[in-house]
Amino acid sequence: MQDAKAVVFTEPGKIEVQSFKIAECGAEDIVVRTLYTMVSAGTELRVLAGHYGAAGKFPLIPGYSVVGEVVSVGEKVKGFKPGDLISGRNPSAIPGITSYWGGQASLHVYRTKGEDRPVILPVGANPLDYVIAEISAISLRGVEAAAPKSGESAVVIGQGLIGAFSAAWLHSRGCRVIVTDIEQSRLDRALGWGAFAAVKSTPKKPAAADETKGNPLTAGGPVDEEIEARLAMLLNGGADIVVESSGTPYGALLSYRLARRKPQNYSNEYKVEPIAFYHQDWPRIIMQANYLEPVALNPFGFVPGEGVTILAPKDRGVEDRQKAVEGIRRGLIKSSHFVDKVVPYNDAPAAYLSLRDDKNSNFSLVIDWSKA
Repeated sequence: MQDAKAVVFTEPGKIEVQSFKIAECGAEDIVVRTLYTMVSAGTELRVLAGHYGAAGKFPLIPGYSVVGEVVSVGEKVKGFKPGDLISGRNPSAIPGITSYWGGQASLHVYRTKGEDRPVILPVGANPLDYVIAEISAISLRGVEAAAPKSGESAVVIGQGLIGAFSAAWLHSRGCRVIVTDIEQSRLDRALGWGAFAAVKSTPKKPAAADETKGNPLTAGGPVDEEIEARLAMLLNGGADIVVESSGTPYGALLSYRLARRKPQNYSNEYKVEPIAFYHQDWPRIIMQANYLEPVALNPFGFVPGEGVTILAPKDRGVEDRQKAVEGIRRGLIKSSHFVDKVVPYNDAPAAYLSLRDDKNSNFSLVIDWSKA
């Protein structure tokens, strides 16, 4: 067995780099030398805090986004060869320690069958260009589920990695993209790659019930009327697509309030159009976040008009990951727009804590394993 370095969450809030022996390479496995990993900030920091089922499972190795080079292949492997550059997700677990999902290590054994198999990068690829592939594929799956059309309006709530990638994929499909977040630096980043507008959010405490009664735009949740009025003005009746990626109750409720309403009848006479008039052309809400607390809502009050399509994509498959790689190859999204800090593996513990404690100055984190 070969030696590997790995980032280890030893207990909630504590991080070290430790050495391990990787698993044996099976007949249908490959061994990959890690070049870079991208930290999935929302998921990994919540795991560091003991959420997502991690409580009681420390110590553990986090992470699921790897770019590496194949260094050896099992005797029955077909389709991979030494020297291939790959994008990898969940590797085989390192013996003797919990894998959550085990990507933050310098050496991996990967299965070559099933959804966890790596995807091959283009010949001559710059590995750092593709370090965004695994995480951005999660966002791409949600965007594809909404079937965006050029010219549609889209709002993305939250500009962490998942939200930022969602906005960029929507932009690549010709949508008019508006983003909102509480951090100005994240809004500036979105404007830098081409978002139409960026609105800073400062959510308030829940309004009293009598303050929101009868108002379909604000009823039922915490409200920042100035921000929501700005978004409503930019949208002219609501968004065709809303991506909720903040992971907050406020964001979840706001997603309903921002979705497009059906056209209104402008005469003085009350009229109910046949429901088939809309031919299932409802606005789409993509729930691209996990929530640590329940979100209560009244569907009757929050469904815009008479219909909305709610999509809640989970994970990403091989095809999604290959599509993300191709999108990067074509320049539809660029790593340089999302990667602003690359640190050597031995600096990873301090970098994780900076990512957790100073979100305004730390958008993303990539770990360089090339000298491990």
